[in-house]
Amino acid sequence: MGTSKCSRQNTMKSLWISCFFVYGWLGVASAQQRATLLPAPQSVQYGQGALPVRTLTLYVAPNASADVAFALNELKNLLTERSGKPVQSGSSATASTVRYLVRTAGQELPGTHEATTGNTREQYTLTITRKGIDINAQTSTGLYYAVQTIRQLIQGQGPQAFLPFVTISDQPKLAYRGVMMDFAHGGLLTVAEIKKQIDFLARWKTNQYYFYNEVSIQLEGFPTLNYKASYSQAQIKHIIAYARERHIDVIPFVNFYGHLHELIRNEKYASLGIGQYGHELDPRNPAVQTLLKNWIRQYTSLFQSPFIHVGFDETWETKRLANAAPTRLDPEALYSQQLTFVSNEFRQYGKTLLAWTDMNAFYPNVLAKFPKDVIPVIWEYSPDTTAISKYLNPVLKEQKPFFIQPAVSGWGHVYPAADYTYENINLCLKAGLQHNTLGFITSVWTDSVEPFVRASWLFMAYGCIAAWQGTVPDKTTFTGHYSSVVYPSVAPDIQAAFDHIATAGQYLEKCLGKNTQSMPRGTLVESWSNPFSAYYLANTTEHKADFQQVRTHTEEAQEKLIQALKQANPSDTSFIQSMLVSARLINYSASRFLWARAIVDRWNDGMIAQPKDDYVFYDLTYPCHSLLVDAMDETGELKQAYAQAWLSENMPYRLNTMLGRFDTDFGLWRKLHLNVLDYKIQKKTGPLQSFELMFTPDF
Repeated sequence: MGTSKCSRQNTMKSLWISCFFVYGWLGVASAQQRATLLPAPQSVQYGQGALPVRTLTLYVAPNASADVAFALNELKNLLTERSGKPVQSGSSATASTVRYLVRTAGQELPGTHEATTGNTREQYTLTITRKGIDINAQTSTGLYYAVQTIRQLIQGQGPQAFLPFVTISDQPKLAYRGVMMDFAHGGLLTVAEIKKQIDFLARWKTNQYYFYNEVSIQLEGFPTLNYKASYSQAQIKHIIAYARERHIDVIPFVNFYGHLHELIRNEKYASLGIGQYGHELDPRNPAVQTLLKNWIRQYTSLFQSPFIHVGFDETWETKRLANAAPTRLDPEALYSQQLTFVSNEFRQYGKTLLAWTDMNAFYPNVLAKFPKDVIPVIWEYSPDTTAISKYLNPVLKEQKPFFIQPAVSGWGHVYPAADYTYENINLCLKAGLQHNTLGFITSVWTDSVEPFVRASWLFMAYGCIAAWQGTVPDKTTFTGHYSSVVYPSVAPDIQAAFDHIATAGQYLEKCLGKNTQSMPRGTLVESWSNPFSAYYLANTTEHKADFQQVRTHTEEAQEKLIQALKQANPSDTSFIQSMLVSARLINYSASRFLWARAIVDRWNDGMIAQPKDDYVFYDLTYPCHSLLVDAMDETGELKQAYAQAWLSENMPYRLNTMLGRFDTDFGLWRKLHLNVLDYKIQKKTGPLQSFELMFTPDF
């Protein structure tokens, strides 16, 4: 009897501990807010209770296919990371608390008929109960996407990490959801940075990565094209394989008509251009076809994707030369001729072509002449329904299936124009869904070179999330939700930094960007203009309060980012540093104009408007605390920080061109510093003039 009593006491004690443990988790789960899920699944039903992450076991069969094993190992890694304890291996699939079913083998990447076959390839259901996790997926892609959802569902850290009881059913609204990355105009991302970007895009269930390239991929037989400023074929193959594991198809995007200045500027290939050292090939030249046949053979061998985007946008040079002597051109006929040739060549390799449609604005009948198997891609980068319709309606008239392509408005700003970008993505998505677009491509252009691509990541996520769920996230809460998902340990600081930088950009747009004409819209073109010119001195007087708001908001952003660096995950510090430098760049854009105005006013007020004030020289030139020295200090320090941030994501290519801007500015401040000092040292006695006339400040 004594043994039985002891046994009963132990049983009761174990039961009490178990109940305490379970109800403890229920309490934790109920006390926590539900996790933000981006993109939002089609159906989410929460239950009562939570599953401790540390209790999970997972079995990866030795004969599991590589794609299934990759998804399961990623799940194992993220569970280990959040719980702080290695996930125990189950003895079998049925004995594990993480169970999965993949119904169809293969189909890791989207095919050419993805949008017309019910789009179930990426479908999954996810159920979390006290018995564990159950994933039911059509293919390994759905399994991988379920893992990405689990990543966001986990709450807490270490022993307190748990998953809420939930049932999720999900599949994308659009079959093709891509990002187009520009590898032709700005800096060239390192392979390591491209891989980080692919990891990032995979979190939002992106399935296409358009590698926009003009001559930035090394091709056999063309060794001098962008020498040491391009990607080797081995690097491209590595990127393709890396993306495939994450169910992202890397699609070649090569212009086969215009935008080939980096080819045509070389004397060896100059005769292939229709103009002189211009941008466009001459379709009448047989040597053009010979070259492109070579390129097409190499690109189809290098990229396994069934798709290729061939550009064919902005062929303005041919149009400009249409009526030039000695011969007259028919630009529309040449356009159709070139597209037909390229289409016929790729058809031999079984590729499906995409091509832009913007030249329809100049050649209203050209869409009717598109080869039947070429898919039109409508691009419009403004939040303007009329502008979108201008390109959409001709495609609808021809009853062609199409893709639609908005953009992150970051090519003319240090930090993308946030609201402009959100609305452009929103309107393009609405127009595309209304007319059954096949896919959605969010563009990231780097024409202005200077901005870091990392500044566009938030907006890339916004476009990808919208394409999956079929509606854009609420822009008023997005930075908060995004920050909580991507930077959970420092989310409030990161959100505040994003919002302050975006607000600073809005104020800067009130001051700069009005006179950029055909240059990329935005503030960058004017940001490095001579701040002492009569125009900009007057502009600064008019917009002084706006420039000051730029500084206020970027200073607040810097404070939040510096604070975040102290507690951030080490893997995020490089990104935060890039954002910190971006905030400083925007601050400097405003500061240089305010400093110029203050320097001019200090001289004119202290030396002309009132009796001569010797403290003017102190205020302008004192070696450690003066306006001109402040300007030199910030220019020099910012140059170093910029170079470090550049090299953290880019190859060295084009860095010196960017650093030259800082050197030129430093030279301006230094020259003025010496000239003002020289005036005082020589005790010049000539009539006093305004600062602008006395020192003629210019580069």
